[in-house]
Amino acid sequence: MIKNNRQLGLVTLGAIAVLAVAIVIFTSLKDGRPTTEFPDFDQVSAEFNPAGFNEAEQPYIGDRNAPVTIVEFSDYKCPACKRWNEEVLPELKREYLDTGKAVLYMIDYPFLAPDSNLAALAGETLYQQNQTYFWTYHAKMSELQGKKDDIWATKSFILDLVRTYIPEADIEKFEQDLDNRTYSANVKKDLMIVEHYQVSGTPTVFVNGKEVEDASFSGIQAAIEN
Repeated sequence: MIKNNRQLGLVTLGAIAVLAVAIVIFTSLKDGRPTTEFPDFDQVSAEFNPAGFNEAEQPYIGDRNAPVTIVEFSDYKCPACKRWNEEVLPELKREYLDTGKAVLYMIDYPFLAPDSNLAALAGETLYQQNQTYFWTYHAKMSELQGKKDDIWATKSFILDLVRTYIPEADIEKFEQDLDNRTYSANVKKDLMIVEHYQVSGTPTVFVNGKEVEDASFSGIQAAIEN
């Protein structure tokens, strides 16, 4: 009797384990869409040869025909990127971007945490609606940045931000595209550029294709003038 009860228990445990796996598979593929909150770009493939910075598909400030091209790699959860946005970007904008001397392209390098991935995907998704939406999002995500070690860039946080600061955006389409990971390949391309140029952190800045060791305004200015 003890032996039979033990066998019955093992069968029951096995059935429970199979059921648990089935539930995980079902919930992760509900309606054909991933329901995990944060995208995993390691699982995304993209047909892309990063021979440059893919400028045609990147958000930008300034004149695309300007003689100087500045590229910044950024993570929305990066405290140094927040400082760069607040201290360096306004000076670059005033001195070079608004005057037609340079153009700035922003490339995602989400690497600090899983919610970095969602923040990058949300920015890309808004960019596909309207570039103006993207730059409002970019500024507000920097302004409202939480602690680096906290999971704060959640779907609910991002949706609230968009509703509050970008009310003209199509929020239903935005949420649908975010849930469907519609523009994951675009972020994947950015990560392929990161790998190609061996970018090791954020913010990393390139001027006319050459990495600038000092990403301060004076460091970038020196690279531009030289």
